[in-house]
Amino acid sequence: MVRCPIIALLLASSALPALASSGEGLIAFASNRGGQWDIWVMHADGSNPVNLTNDKVEDDFPEFSPDGKRIVWTKGGHGPAGELWVMNADGSGKNQLTFDTFPDLYATWSPDGNRIAWSSRRKSNADIYVMNVDGTNVRRLTTDPANDFAPEWSPDGREIAFTSQRKGDTAVWVMKADGSDPLQLTRYGLHAGIPGWSPDGQKIVFVDGLCDACAESDLFTMNADGTRITQLTDTEANERAKSWSGDGKSVVGEFARAPAVDRSLAKGDVAVWDVATCAMTKLTDTNGIDEGHADWSPSGRAAVTKWVSPRRIALETGDTAAPVHPDGGVATIEYTLPKSGHVRVTVFDVSGREVARPVDEWQPAGSHITMFPFAVSTKEQVFRYRVDCDGRTRSGKVTVAP
Repeated sequence: MVRCPIIALLLASSALPALASSGEGLIAFASNRGGQWDIWVMHADGSNPVNLTNDKVEDDFPEFSPDGKRIVWTKGGHGPAGELWVMNADGSGKNQLTFDTFPDLYATWSPDGNRIAWSSRRKSNADIYVMNVDGTNVRRLTTDPANDFAPEWSPDGREIAFTSQRKGDTAVWVMKADGSDPLQLTRYGLHAGIPGWSPDGQKIVFVDGLCDACAESDLFTMNADGTRITQLTDTEANERAKSWSGDGKSVVGEFARAPAVDRSLAKGDVAVWDVATCAMTKLTDTNGIDEGHADWSPSGRAAVTKWVSPRRIALETGDTAAPVHPDGGVATIEYTLPKSGHVRVTVFDVSGREVARPVDEWQPAGSHITMFPFAVSTKEQVFRYRVDCDGRTRSGKVTVAP
């Protein structure tokens, strides 16, 4: 096991979080502000929290769709009344997906946004199910007598990581998206679970301490094949996180000093951890209020660049408008390399002046994400970018709406 140096960085809620630059967009989370559990969203720096549900039932486990336009969540609590619902990211267009008398929890979207996997107790124990995004074509993926829960779809859509209590202890497992070939990734005794894939699909973040006798939980990462387990935190508090920032540098989750009760954090706050340094930044600091189950939105990505040919480098570019952060903005370029090589990504303003060079290094084959910041303006802004790799060059445009 490789241990990362433990660094704790606690900031007041009025301060600008040190890790805010790691990702933009919105963060959805559950909170019992106002005396009831609702789904809230806020900016990635913890500012401008907005209540999306504001109803009289318990709302929990929000997750953004891959395009950031919708949120799936559990309405009705963790018991038999808990059903899956979906709504637009602004809280409008609420629509119920499941209609049964079983707990439906931990919903996760397929990367194409067409299917949803989740955990349900329809056969006396928890199993993983999948359905179309409109609630049709429900299929059961796991049939083991033990509890299987907290699924998470891999970025390429081929696999689903999940938590299982097979063989009497909790561990992280992975299976193909059709439920076949289940494989255990973490050893027993670690009491691991709640997995979350990194944006490039190379790593999985998870937590330990998922047992009745465990007093606290810490964060870990590992390669997607279960190798190179690295402990990120080592405190007497509870830390849990499964959702990554778009650049893959940070994870968002919940932090609580009180012991875990029934695998739920008591008096928790939403926090962000830097994966490289293990530094933590609290995004909420609400005394006596429990908040958690946070999910980072993929929205805010202004341009998408893909290398589409497996044998030669070719680029597909799209010009889209990016939402603007109150204190600045971040545009994201995604690209997939068919082979390793030296990659340079350069960004220019309309006059042709270089304003950013987010990438200038050797990179392995596979999917990559890079980001560049821009200042807020009252006028539409246009940036040009160029991606160079292996002697090939492709260009595109990013338009930022005021």
